[in-house]
Amino acid sequence: MDQLHFFSDYIARKYGKRLYRIGIDLALGCPNRVNRFGPGCVFCSEDGNRARHLARKLDLKGQVAAGIAYTAQRYGAEAPYIAYFQAFTSTHAPAEELRRLYGEVLESAPFAVVIIGTRPDALPPETVRLLAELAERYEVWVELGVQSAHDATLELIRRGHDFAAVERAVRALDAAGIAVGCHVIAGLPGENRAMFVETARKIAVLPFRAVKLHPLLTIRGTALASADFPVKPAGLNEYEYADWAAAFLRELPEDRLIMRLTAEAEPEQVITPKWWMSKGQFLAFFHEKFLHPEQDGAFESVMTADGSPTLYHPGFRQHFHTLAGAATEAERKFVIPSRLRERLAAGKPVRVLDVGFGLGVNCAAALRCGGPLEIITLENDPRVLGAALRLYPGGSLEHRLIAALDSGNVFAENGCRVELIPGDARDAAGTFEPQSFDVIFQDGFSPDCNPELWSYDFVRALARALKPGGVLVSYSSAYPYRGALLRAGLAVGESEPFGRKRGGTVAAFDPSLPPLPLPEKERGIILASTAGTPFRDPSLHGTREELFRRREALVARLRRRGVPKWFRK
Repeated sequence: MDQLHFFSDYIARKYGKRLYRIGIDLALGCPNRVNRFGPGCVFCSEDGNRARHLARKLDLKGQVAAGIAYTAQRYGAEAPYIAYFQAFTSTHAPAEELRRLYGEVLESAPFAVVIIGTRPDALPPETVRLLAELAERYEVWVELGVQSAHDATLELIRRGHDFAAVERAVRALDAAGIAVGCHVIAGLPGENRAMFVETARKIAVLPFRAVKLHPLLTIRGTALASADFPVKPAGLNEYEYADWAAAFLRELPEDRLIMRLTAEAEPEQVITPKWWMSKGQFLAFFHEKFLHPEQDGAFESVMTADGSPTLYHPGFRQHFHTLAGAATEAERKFVIPSRLRERLAAGKPVRVLDVGFGLGVNCAAALRCGGPLEIITLENDPRVLGAALRLYPGGSLEHRLIAALDSGNVFAENGCRVELIPGDARDAAGTFEPQSFDVIFQDGFSPDCNPELWSYDFVRALARALKPGGVLVSYSSAYPYRGALLRAGLAVGESEPFGRKRGGTVAAFDPSLPPLPLPEKERGIILASTAGTPFRDPSLHGTREELFRRREALVARLRRRGVPKWFRK
């Protein structure tokens, strides 16, 4: 497959407009679940993928009416509709009972298309004949749960069938003239990218006409989320999944349709993965990635919600900024909490240390404040400047700033000066004069993947360089980081939340400077439990792995001494 052919586009072309799905729960349960509605596949939630607006009931006409009302209100949907039998296994009943149930639904509204979700072991010959009869009056599609072509995986996730059952089912349905789509999950326990692509190759030679693809979600309350499950999937982030999905689709014939590329669940129910991108952002990114694979590089560009760009770092597996808005984050997590404008308005030169230049968003936000400003900025990865330069139009402040630093390490305009010090920020930290900065922006990647820039020893070096009336600000609210600040003798408070539930961090020697004090419970967590144990890097040259091991050992010693893992008031 070299082009993306979406099922929704196919439907719109055929019927002259977009058709909307009306979700129906036949309450048939699943042959793979204990007592039909008990435990089954390890990833399956209790509701069996029932549509969100439905309660468990067998009032089929009421479900149709509720679905039509829901899609009309949300999307402005009008007839005809797609009858979507998705919940549980929608062929798990005798053929005559299915005939009655399907008929009751289909006669209650003008449906043009019928999609039936089922398993390969729930399609006896009489059911296939019934579906063929339906296909004489409606466009019928069967969504066949495949998940993987590897029998060992199917056994591990408790599917209750092997891949041979899939092969038999799709051939039987195809012979009866019924269109079949396959449901496949990326990132199943024990599977790597090569195994996922092998599944695509096996599916490519079978008579499937569409594919429903999404990453594995670990949902609270499922067997997969249990501490007893033997293999814990890490969860694919947006970029890993995009790479896997693109490789999968390129193995398929050109005429295959894509029914879905993402999965949806209530955010608070998802344990992993935690995506930063919205569905729309991901689909736009994937479309660009799939159609232009030659543009794949070290960094992927993404447009954030406020219209400002950011990059994704594949090494740290994080974006440089929150997708809620890169420019807004710079303003609300750095400029405003540091009271930079008020400091500049006093007319005296302000000296800023920017730990982590990245894309220059914080620097540019500071420069836009005007006034006599000197910024020393630190950046360890020279590739970032070249990648960042391509994000901004020529002539923009960001473009001028990055171009100047990339070519000569110095930018000077309108009485402001920015100097870039390349290399490890820890090396530079020990060279600064004591009490030499009014403001410090601390903006490395998060402590759980870049602990080198958040250790107690690095924070102490920054504190030495901070003036008595100065302030240190960061987006991070991590307990080990705040623990390092408190132990370095700084008063610690918060900034207003943006892009995350918790606010950023504001620290100063003057306790009146942080705008919001830390809640007492937060201080307890940091100081009276091992959650606030900081990373240690006495030489300021430790590796990431050394910092992790050192903290793990320190936490273990504290636990043996009776320090609790968590603070409970």
